[in-house]
Amino acid sequence: MNSGNNSLLNQITYQEPNQGCNGNRYSPQHGYPPQQPYNAQTSYPPQPGYDNPPLYIPPPCNDPPYEQPGYNQTPPYGAASSNSRAPSYASNPAYGQPPNTHPPSTESVQVQKPIVSQPQINQSYVIPVETPQIVEQDCNILNNALHGLWTDENAIINLVCNRNAAQRAEIRKKYSAFYGKDLIQRIKQDLSGYFEDTVVGLFMTPPEYDAYCLYKAMKGLGTNDAVLIEIIGTRNNQEMQMIKDEFQKNYGKSLETWVKGDASGTFRKLLIALIQANRNMNTVPDPQVCESDAQALYKAAEGRWGKDKSTFIRIFTQRSAAEMNLINDCYQKLRGKTLYQVIDKEFHGNTKKLLTTIFEGLQNISTYYAWALRESVEGLGTNDSRLVRVVVSRCDVDIPKIKKEYQRIFNRDLVKDVRSDTSGNYRKILTNLLTRV
Repeated sequence: MNSGNNSLLNQITYQEPNQGCNGNRYSPQHGYPPQQPYNAQTSYPPQPGYDNPPLYIPPPCNDPPYEQPGYNQTPPYGAASSNSRAPSYASNPAYGQPPNTHPPSTESVQVQKPIVSQPQINQSYVIPVETPQIVEQDCNILNNALHGLWTDENAIINLVCNRNAAQRAEIRKKYSAFYGKDLIQRIKQDLSGYFEDTVVGLFMTPPEYDAYCLYKAMKGLGTNDAVLIEIIGTRNNQEMQMIKDEFQKNYGKSLETWVKGDASGTFRKLLIALIQANRNMNTVPDPQVCESDAQALYKAAEGRWGKDKSTFIRIFTQRSAAEMNLINDCYQKLRGKTLYQVIDKEFHGNTKKLLTTIFEGLQNISTYYAWALRESVEGLGTNDSRLVRVVVSRCDVDIPKIKKEYQRIFNRDLVKDVRSDTSGNYRKILTNLLTRV
């Protein structure tokens, strides 16, 4: 590079991006602020187990937040009265207790808080449990709630919303040992609809749930490309590796094989490159490399007839969040456009959607999911499958940040919007998950 020219390196110094887009989806200078990884060395965020304090104990599910007089409440699916109360099993911790064949009483279930100690650093999301008596009691509560003539949905909601992902995984494992039945299969027998989908998802580990959603999106005739875009386009290297392991274990073939059979063209190539999980983890970008990448992106699209799509695939699947942010700055200095504007002009269809998702997810994943939730509840009808998928996958990760972004961007309360688009037990479980802090 000729130092006598007005090099971009003389114009750009890397700085932390501005923190917000003033209500617009894309900041005129930086797009989203870059995502701050919760842990650059681990995959799914460390989850405190029974030996660590839960994040928050939400209010009882039969008195949910925002139960305000005059607020729009429509229970179209024959929802039970909010005055119904759950029976108490806390006083009978013996998991061999005979099933309850009597109607629910007026006494509410009280889920016992686990005995806790100081959180441990860099633990995996499944942490050994030091208080098996609490696990046994939880299994007993669930068994009674799912047994007999009446299913006690309130007891189920109260329990799952007071446990994190690691604790729920331990409950599922012990339930099978205690009763010789898989808990998820029991849940599917007794529950239904999107309430069932939510509870089932909560009892899966995060990578197992992602693999399950991807499998459902591809099995049978047709493919739900939106699910592939949302999950594969936003997961980091170690998360993707864990998803691939779960997919192979549970469905007998590799995720890459399934994607190759269900996608085509540039969209397929981009998905496969993301599945390889070769993204850099650099938090301090090299300005020279980023300037070179910006020049390469220009020459691959705007600066030529036709497009060199392989350049976009290489850079968008291998550069870190910090690097992509500086590449975006360089491109703006070079051509006066953001990378989002380039994608919007030069690509179309699923390739455009996936490139946009990658860019947004690297800039600020909480903002990306705030938009996903808004799109799920906005307008006529509700995209319930997406709503469940986002809440289940993020409730133990960054729901408080997503709620703040939702309020900032749309000037609306996420919990109220979800309440107005749902009903019955489905509404209860989502609002309780969303009100954990």
